[in-house]
Amino acid sequence: NEYSFFDEATIYVRAGSGGQGSSTYLKGVGGQDGPPDGGNGGRGGDVSVVLDDSLNTLAGLTYAWRPNSFGGSGASYKSRDNFVRPKSFRAENGCDGARQFKSGRYGKAVTIRVPEGTVVQEIIETKNGDEKVVSVTHREVGSLSLDQPKLIVALGGEGGEGSSVTGKAGGRGVRRPRMPPEGGERKKLKLTLKIVADVALVGVPNAGKSTFLAAVTRAKPKIANYPFTTLIPNLGVWIPPEYSDKNENSEASRKWISGAGSKGLVLCDVPGLVAGAAKGVGLGHAFLRHVERCHMILHLVDATSNNPVEDFQMLNREIVKYGTGQLAKMPQVVVINKIDAFEGNGEDWEEGLKLRYTKK
Repeated sequence: NEYSFFDEATIYVRAGSGGQGSSTYLKGVGGQDGPPDGGNGGRGGDVSVVLDDSLNTLAGLTYAWRPNSFGGSGASYKSRDNFVRPKSFRAENGCDGARQFKSGRYGKAVTIRVPEGTVVQEIIETKNGDEKVVSVTHREVGSLSLDQPKLIVALGGEGGEGSSVTGKAGGRGVRRPRMPPEGGERKKLKLTLKIVADVALVGVPNAGKSTFLAAVTRAKPKIANYPFTTLIPNLGVWIPPEYSDKNENSEASRKWISGAGSKGLVLCDVPGLVAGAAKGVGLGHAFLRHVERCHMILHLVDATSNNPVEDFQMLNREIVKYGTGQLAKMPQVVVINKIDAFEGNGEDWEEGLKLRYTKK
């Protein structure tokens, strides 16, 4: 399904609370209480986000994908009153301490698997006296990459101290307050997937980006003669000619065309951008974030457009307006596409485009 691309998800995480310390004493002669022997409570489990290279979407963290017990795809989720409760991930609480200086077992941690390029942000809600949200801010926690494959997003609480710590501290008859168990952290997180690629293919709708991707790679994106054919980003790997003729099944050639340190380039086909994309018009605002993780921009200009120069300038204006303007600092290579479909001599058209752009 071409619509089954989810690059945003909101989840609720709750780390485990610490276990209660034991308040027990050894039995003395005649049933009297002897020295304290209560063990400490166990520490609560953490909630961490780990990198999984087999994933390419955040659909598993939303209610749009619900597998059933028979292995099928499940039914679609229907929200009530347009309210969707975020998925919850809760770690196990620490076990309580026991007598004879037995400490409680640590709670089991919970891991959330996400694809590479996922950015984790904490949602901080400010409420008034009526418990109504008046403002929402986002604090970046980190991002998942090959250099940082694991990120702890919620820490478990420490376990409470048992009665044995008072006996070891000052001997019998000396009292001191024991540390109570701590609660685990609770957070509401926003996960945003930013595709990691080498080259981003950008352009106006129906500029030939998908056709270019299918021509230079083995990707098979949807291609049609109407705009907005591409609704989700498509990835493809360009293999240099000197390595494409080799036997790709051998381990010697596989390291040259795939994986880290390979000679191939990963191309990302971004859906077409229109005027106002930086402000959320069209599909550009939802997918411009994927261009941020690329190393360079390959700008495709449609030669058969009514005004190619205006399309080129419009797209660059949207790139400058988006976010903090970092996209405008990326290297950009301009490619005139569909030059064979233009009526007349291609060289004359190119000279006319240069002259028209110089006048403007």
